[in-house]
Amino acid sequence: MTEPMPAPAQGSLPYTRFSTAGLSPTDAFDVWHEAISVVFDASREADAAFEAEVEAFDLGDILFSRFAFGAQRFARTPQMARRDDMDHFVVHLYRSGGYRGEAGSRPLDLAPGEISLFDLAKPLATQARASDTLALLVPRHLLEPLLPTDDLHGHVLRGTAAALYADHLLALRRRLPALPSGDAPIVVRAMVELLAGLARPDLHNDATRTSQQELALDRARRYIDAHLHRSRLSPEDVRAAAAVSRASLYRLFEASGGVAHYVLVRRLERCRQALENPRDRRLISEIAYAHGFVSEAHFSRAFRQRYGATPGDVRAGGRAAARHPAAAPPATAVDAFDDWIRRFQRDVAT
Repeated sequence: MTEPMPAPAQGSLPYTRFSTAGLSPTDAFDVWHEAISVVFDASREADAAFEAEVEAFDLGDILFSRFAFGAQRFARTPQMARRDDMDHFVVHLYRSGGYRGEAGSRPLDLAPGEISLFDLAKPLATQARASDTLALLVPRHLLEPLLPTDDLHGHVLRGTAAALYADHLLALRRRLPALPSGDAPIVVRAMVELLAGLARPDLHNDATRTSQQELALDRARRYIDAHLHRSRLSPEDVRAAAAVSRASLYRLFEASGGVAHYVLVRRLERCRQALENPRDRRLISEIAYAHGFVSEAHFSRAFRQRYGATPGDVRAGGRAAARHPAAAPPATAVDAFDDWIRRFQRDVAT
């Protein structure tokens, strides 16, 4: 297996990993199967050696993962698609290994360096060799404005198109551990637009061009994240930083419940990260004030309303985990990965 991703810096994108190292082949496959069964039904030869490793970054709209695994069969049946209702595509870059099989009625034979797209609403059956891959879980709604998605199931990028997208994914793999979470929308847009352009270069679609509205939203989000410590972070400040009119600013944040709500959510997310960090020994009130809250009571009410727990509960949970690091077996990491996939399912359903 190739080298793992470096661990992310504090305050960067949410990250999870697990490894079956040290487990017997049977136990290793059981742990792996529990993780991957959220998307695929996996099986293997009974006596074959097996190990697996998963690392994933949550970019909000897209899950970026590295998978290394032993030889096995993957399947996705119509019954699975109806049951989980995942309206996503899986984009795979096989750095080593590969597979043969069928995506619907389309035959597949993927070699290292090639990139495949699977529509999770359609059936799939493959036999994979021991492989090391990078994978994206991309919701359909991000691709549909850019290109027709009906015929993407089993589509393979080869040659120059595959090399260009592979270079992009490998560069991201190096940069994601240090990427500020506020930059995730920029990364998501670039990944999707480049994929659409390489998958269907014959299409000319104005939607593939980065819009001024998207750039303005990125500027606004970056400004907010850089100034959460200011208690007087006003919509006017954000408007000036984004270089848009007041009406345009409210349209940009309409889907987020408005500028003030977005700012509140970002403050609470940063506070929760600090409370979960056992090395952060500041008082809860100090954390709240450092992230722009002017009242500890208001912070506590808003925190509990969003997370269903008090700041003190979250801090106590983080310290308990730090005192008992050995209590987290590989299955804990699997549960985290499962939870991420199920969140994507819920996001589609809502």
